[in-house]
Amino acid sequence: MKFDWRYIWINLIILVLAYLIGSINISILLSKRMGKDIRQIGSSNAGTTNALRNFGFSFGLQVFIFDLLKSFIPCLFLVLLQRYMIKTSANFSYVIPLVAGIGIVIGHIFPIFFKFKGGKGVACFFGIVLTFHIVLFILLFIFYIIILLMFRYISLASVLSSIVISLLSYIPFYYDHNILISFANQNVYWPLHSICLVIVSALILLMHIPNYIRISNKEESIFDFYKYMKNNSEQIKNN
Repeated sequence: MKFDWRYIWINLIILVLAYLIGSINISILLSKRMGKDIRQIGSSNAGTTNALRNFGFSFGLQVFIFDLLKSFIPCLFLVLLQRYMIKTSANFSYVIPLVAGIGIVIGHIFPIFFKFKGGKGVACFFGIVLTFHIVLFILLFIFYIIILLMFRYISLASVLSSIVISLLSYIPFYYDHNILISFANQNVYWPLHSICLVIVSALILLMHIPNYIRISNKEESIFDFYKYMKNNSEQIKNN
């Protein structure tokens, strides 16, 4: 079978455009509206966890939802575009929708609009998995919560759950042409979307290296839901 270069240039364009979308970081924008910069507070990370710890639950929830949708909407758009346009143009058969997820996560981690200093891509991963398959998305939440309750480290829950889900995505069931909820993968060869998930989970793993060091030194912050809710109450009072 002869390799078609359209696989490269079409998805490269998707990757670049998705990178620009991923570079829009809501936690930085919202914190600056409050006269602060989340990158200069706490862990200096512009993501959900640092937002939770320093600005409270509602702020962190807003960041999480935005970042999830930031990856979910573009990936879903490409899935639908490919699904309904593939009959009109052969070029759409070369689109790998979750490549957009890779670009968005890279942009989220290294945002061009914010001096290449962003988050770690975990919430974006949730959005990508939601596009991939609803069953896997539910499993991701379950694994995340179980690991978090077992070890009480958000960083560990983020990394381990993303790795497990990426590996589970290789099960052919998620590419089944006879199941409606597998529609996102029905026009993509197995296991191209799974490879995208592995790449994103590898990026998440690499971005959490400082957290592993802090865990080994017993310096990593332990998850405390009541503390986050208290921070949220104080934030509301200050506003």
